[in-house]
Amino acid sequence: MDVNARNPVKTTRTTLHIVEMLVARDGASVTELAAATPFTKGTVHNHLATLRESGYVTKDGDIYHVGLRFLYPARRATERTRLATVPRDALVELAEATGQRIDLVAREEHQAVLVHSEQGEKYAGPDGVAGDTLPLHCSAAGKAVLANHDGLDASDAIDIADPVERTDHTITDTEPLRRELEHVRDEGLAYDRGELYAGVQGIAVPIVLSGTVRGAVGVLGIDEHMRGKTFQQDIPGLAISAAERLTQRLRDAGV
Repeated sequence: MDVNARNPVKTTRTTLHIVEMLVARDGASVTELAAATPFTKGTVHNHLATLRESGYVTKDGDIYHVGLRFLYPARRATERTRLATVPRDALVELAEATGQRIDLVAREEHQAVLVHSEQGEKYAGPDGVAGDTLPLHCSAAGKAVLANHDGLDASDAIDIADPVERTDHTITDTEPLRRELEHVRDEGLAYDRGELYAGVQGIAVPIVLSGTVRGAVGVLGIDEHMRGKTFQQDIPGLAISAAERLTQRLRDAGV
């Protein structure tokens, strides 16, 4: 199940890398980008100039920013991913009930992509940004998507997940990860026990329609808020309810 390009175009990768760096830095100069990437100033400038000519990059003095032209493809992608357009009242209520970060994740091919995040008043962990790709092997939402991915056997799933260590608790060995994914599939719940971010735990419920996993609803919180009955029963029950409401919304929309 190789998803890598057979004949990758280096210039395309360069452009994407530069755009991602602009987003991450909220704007940067040619010199800053060249220092932060393996590219020369000339290469960076040529790519930025081409992007600017097409309206995808703007320039203010010496600082370049991603342009509003990106809104159009982003909007079309959102419209195509119906999960990203359903009413989010269930997510807001889940954030209010738990006080934690609530993620709505969509499956896109072999990826789990964050399409919306709500943050409760108790949450004190890292922020979630729409468009983030969550690792499949160590995020609760990623496990929920991977374990229920139709058409993948365990070996393919683990190969796609490409398990690398993110914290001391990340599961990277094949057999423990295989057992973890089987448990997620059987129980309908996925857990992240400090595997993605140190000191942060998560729970996720898959969103499945007609036997196909469309995404997941995830809850993240710091360790002190995610323990005991709260972690094992209360939050999972609330997350299951929210996932069921979203699934029904998708059915009603004819998805």
